[in-house]
Amino acid sequence: MLALGFSAGVPLPLTAFVLRQWMSEANIPLTAIGLTALIGLSYSLKFLWAPLIDHAAPPFFRRWGRRRGWLASIQPVLALAILALGFTNPAVAPEITVAVAVLVAFLSASQDIVVDAYRIEFLEERQQGLGLAYYVWGYRGALLASNAGALTVAEFAGWTAAFAYCAALVGIGFVAVWRGPEPAAPPASALGWSARLRAAVADPFADFVRRPYWLWILLFIALFKLGEALAGVMTAPFYRDLGFSRTEVAAVSSVFGLFATLLGALAGAGWWCASAPPAPWC
Repeated sequence: MLALGFSAGVPLPLTAFVLRQWMSEANIPLTAIGLTALIGLSYSLKFLWAPLIDHAAPPFFRRWGRRRGWLASIQPVLALAILALGFTNPAVAPEITVAVAVLVAFLSASQDIVVDAYRIEFLEERQQGLGLAYYVWGYRGALLASNAGALTVAEFAGWTAAFAYCAALVGIGFVAVWRGPEPAAPPASALGWSARLRAAVADPFADFVRRPYWLWILLFIALFKLGEALAGVMTAPFYRDLGFSRTEVAAVSSVFGLFATLLGALAGAGWWCASAPPAPWC
């Protein structure tokens, strides 16, 4: 789970903060940089093609099984897309840079679908919490490696080398898939595609809307990070306008921010354990 979480976290900064830092250095107008927030729609809309990935056989590596086969099919293409992104030039052809970034985001979101399914199917119910914790720690480590790491590499070796470095990081997930076990396959379904899609999409949503306060829950999920998302789009150009170097931005926004987040989580957990009744994890 740690390695798969790491592989899932590597592409995210490359289509967000790192990409905007790169575009701001290429003197792309702020309005165009702001529109790059739309690249992340793949992460929000991945539920649209999740049923297809969930039910269809992988295009390659079919002998590895359904989950490992899909991951092994997606990850090499994802690494090549990240590598290709580094060979574009936003100062000359920003539309090509954005197009390749959209492809990276789509492949990354597709990888997330399979990793989540793998974790849920492979781990027993009592292991889900710990497995998710390992996934999150791997994901956070990847954000540090591909955000601060990419900016640091770009400072000394250029943007092409930075994206090549991040493409190599995806290989950690591929090794984990290669060496890892395949979850037990569910019983073969005799249902047609329409019935299977109804069971995978329509029925779960209908069950959700029958629950109390479902609309409030949906609004909370959609809106609770809206302000951060809108402000975060312009963070990279703002840092550059203030005169900060890439290494300074990497150190403060990624390294310091990561450890501040983890310390805050530990402090919150400590407060909860001190004030709440004894729990198994305290």
